[in-house]
Parts: sequence; structure tokens; C-alpha cells
Amino acid sequence: MSWRRGRPLSLTLRVALLLAAVSVASFLAVGAYLYHTLQRQMSSRDDVELIVKADQVRHLIAGMPSAEAVRQEAHALKDTLYGHNDFMLRVNAADGKPLLQTAVTSRPLPQVDSVPAQRALTLDDIHDWQPASGVGRMVRATGQAGADPVQVTLARERSDRLRVLRVYAGDLLLALGCGALLATLLGYFIVRRSMLQLRSVVAKANDISTSRMNTRLSVQDAPVELRELGAAFNAMLNRLEDGVQRLSGFAADLAHDMRTPLNTLMMETQVALSRARTVEEYQALLASNFEEYERLSRMIDNTLFLARVDNAQMALKRETLDLRAELQRIHDYFEFLAEDAGVRLRVDAAPLQASIDPVLLQRAVSNLMANALAHTPAGGTVTLSARQVDEGAEIAVVNSGPGIDPAHLPHIFDRYYRADQARSAGAGLGLSIVRAIMELHGGNISVASQPGLTTFSLRFKKI
Repeated sequence: MSWRRGRPLSLTLRVALLLAAVSVASFLAVGAYLYHTLQRQMSSRDDVELIVKADQVRHLIAGMPSAEAVRQEAHALKDTLYGHNDFMLRVNAADGKPLLQTAVTSRPLPQVDSVPAQRALTLDDIHDWQPASGVGRMVRATGQAGADPVQVTLARERSDRLRVLRVYAGDLLLALGCGALLATLLGYFIVRRSMLQLRSVVAKANDISTSRMNTRLSVQDAPVELRELGAAFNAMLNRLEDGVQRLSGFAADLAHDMRTPLNTLMMETQVALSRARTVEEYQALLASNFEEYERLSRMIDNTLFLARVDNAQMALKRETLDLRAELQRIHDYFEFLAEDAGVRLRVDAAPLQASIDPVLLQRAVSNLMANALAHTPAGGTVTLSARQVDEGAEIAVVNSGPGIDPAHLPHIFDRYYRADQARSAGAGLGLSIVRAIMELHGGNISVASQPGLTTFSLRFKKI
């Protein structure tokens, strides 16, 4: 059974074998058609020749004065069959007495009706008979020698034409075998040459590594059959290159952001250990360390959340929500923080329902609220709104802060990106999480900003 576990056939050999199978099938079909056509034509000619010879014999007998003259003029009748050793002629008198017989058949001839002397012979008067081998053909007719009727029987035991046909069949099979072998070899070399383009794809694929992601296939130079494959391959490389670059930037940003709290913890701990401290000093150190631990914990939680979203491991638990009630609940949660910052909160939402995951909705809007409060000066306003749009439902968080520099707008949803390093205490993941939540819902997030008015809009599609 080891042959079943062998290496699979190459694509070149498979196509070559398929071409060979198609060629053999085509050759066999054409050969069979030619053989049967030629066989029918030769059989038809043999039958015509049998009728012609029988008519000639009847014509000669019609010129004889009596049945006895048939025996005397036997050489003239035999001359009609000169060169046809496969014919057997038998002439009998009316009483069945043999007058002429040129040969003896391998088996007795069957009894068949005799064609009257007054009627011409046709192909329908020919009968099959069974010699020792093959199939014979015969005709029996009545002739008139003067006033004496005679019975003429002409039979053919084997045909020279059909013997030639059997030789032709052997030559045809040999030609078919040679043609199939030639088609297989030519098909193999043609397919092998045609696969050079595919081998170039494999060679370029082998050259790709994480440090060489800019290699692309030349789609225009490829055959039509490989252009779609080349385009799909290039698109895959684009996605891979983008993923690798994002992963590299993600790792660098993560390392950078984690280094700050870790360095703070190490430095504070080293300072604390440099000499003896009071209990109050150690408590202050632990409190400071606890804040840094919380920062690290939030960073790790947010990173894990984004990783689960990227790997489609986050399952939505949609519920039909009253958006005005949900926004009011978020408003109440941030109300005390807004009062401390001197910022006024408003909810401007009509009664509206949508199918959304309530936990993820609260997280997305809360991130936007925290971001809005951080960038809205005292005396400003943050507004939560919800309205019906053509696509579904839209939730907006509007603040009256100084606005976002247009240079930062294309990047604010990137991970670990912070437009204002001095005023941002987070890790730069808040807006990235909001975008990930919207992508999970099949929606989108957009931002419009100018001095004094910044609007983040969340659009949820109808379900």
C-alpha cells in the first residue's frame, strides 16, 4: 500500500496525461468511424460485385441451347470468375443434377428461395450464410438455357476486401498507439514550457520575507490565465505588507508606551530603596505605583480587546436599545466629572431604537465622552445626540473644544496615536477601540472638526 502514500503527480504530468487521454479518445472515435465506414463501403461493393457476377452467369447461360451445354461450356462460365478465388459457382439442372461446380464450400449452403429468371437481381436477394469462419454471402437465381431451366448459385466465403480491412484495422490500432504516445510527449513538453510563468510566480514568492515585502508580480506580462492569479497574489501581498507594517508599528508603540510606566516604577522603587523611608513615604510610593499599575492594566486590557476584534473572536450580543435612554445613562455617569471640569453636558435625542450590543455601545460612547471632556475647556459644552438616517441610526458626540489640527485627522484612529501628547494621559487606544467596535457592528465612525466645534459620528446600519 506504500504506493498510495507516494508523491502526488505534478500538474504538468497531470495535464499531459489528460491531453493523452483526450487524444486517445479522439483517435479511437475517428478510427472507429473510419473503420466502420470503410467496412460498409467494402461490404456494399462485395454485394454489388456478387450481383454483377451472377447476372453475367445468367446471361451466358441464356445464350446456350440446353442445360447440357452448360457442362460443355463450363470454361466460359468459369472465366467470369477469373481472379476471384473467393467465389464458388454451382449450376444445377431442374432435377437437381449438378452441371457445374467450381469449388467446395467449407460448410453446406442453406436452402434459400431462387430468384425467377424473368426478374433482375437486386441487393435484397443476397443472403448471409455461415462458413467455417466469418460470415459468407450468397445469391440463388433461376436461369434459362434454351428451353431448360437451371439453378445458379453464387457464393462468397471470404472477401479479399474484408481481409484488407482487417489488416487496415491492425495498422490503424498501431497508428493510434503511436499517435497517443506522440501526443503525450508533445503535450508534456508544451505544458512544461507553459508552466514557466507559474514557476516565476513561485520564485518570486520564495523571495518574499518580512524584510522584503515590496516584491510584486508583473500582471501585464503574464498570460491571460495567470493574470487573475497574479492580481490576487499582489492583493494578498498588499494586505500582508500592510499587516506587517501595522504589526511592527504596533509593537514599537506598545513597547514605547509600556516603557514609560515601567521606568517610572523602577525609578521610584530605586529612589525609595536608596535609604530608609517613613511609613507615610512608603504608602505614597505604593499609591503612585498603584496608579502606574492601573495604567498598565488598562493598556493591556485595551490591547487584548483590539486583538480579539482583529481575530474575529469578539461575538456581538445585539439587543434592541432605546438610544435616548442609553445616552441619558451615559450622561448621568459623566455628569459629576463634567461638573468638576466646568463643562456642561446635554442630551439631544429623539425616541429611537436600534439593534446594538449594549456593552460595546457604552464603551464606544464613553471613550468619546472621555475624549471630549479632556479637550473641552471650562465653560464649554458637550452634546450627546441620536437621530435616524437613511443607513440606520447615528449617534454624535459634539464638543466645543479648540478643534483638531487637520494634519492629525487622518491618523487619530490609529493605535497609540496621540495628537496632543501633553494633554493626553491615555495610551492612544481609545479612538482605535471605538473604530473597532463600529467595524464589529458593520458601521463606521467619522470626525469633522473646526475651531470651537468637533463632532464624532457613529453610524449603525439597519439589521
